[in-house]
Amino acid sequence: MADDEGASPRELVVEACRRDQPHLIEQVLDSMNEKTNEEVAEFFNNVKDALGNYALHICAMYGSYDVMDMLFDIQYFECDPLTRIDNDTPLHVAVRYANEKDHDAGLAMIEMMCEAGCDPRVRNKHGQKPISLVDPRHTDIKAALQKAEYILNENIQHEQEAEGGEGSASDSD
Repeated sequence: MADDEGASPRELVVEACRRDQPHLIEQVLDSMNEKTNEEVAEFFNNVKDALGNYALHICAMYGSYDVMDMLFDIQYFECDPLTRIDNDTPLHVAVRYANEKDHDAGLAMIEMMCEAGCDPRVRNKHGQKPISLVDPRHTDIKAALQKAEYILNENIQHEQEAEGGEGSASDSD
């Protein structure tokens, strides 16, 4: 029977995300050594709990910093999946964690998420960006999100300038 087989890889990932157990992620990754990076990423990108939360959402809900860090090391890993009900990104969830449970752990997760490429500009179905959810007392979290948004906006502006190039002051003789 299936009971003899133990937890499925999906169940191991969900449990790792809930309890910050990186060794469970390693166990799943070790079992996938025959798969391509794309196949590994596809598996991890599609892991959800019973409520439809993706792996990063679960990490952010429970403050699972170490597992989150491991997930970001997976090539092609999606860092901005949306929840089914509110279209929250993992950053939205991490801000709530920082507000309601542990400010310092929440800030550390938010900073790591921004460095890994999570987009603080994404709005949920209520029109809120993660910064809209920050407790006003947490100016450090607000600053981290503002910095990440500024960097993303500047990168887009520089990319557009590099593509278009014409008409910029640097092109004049």
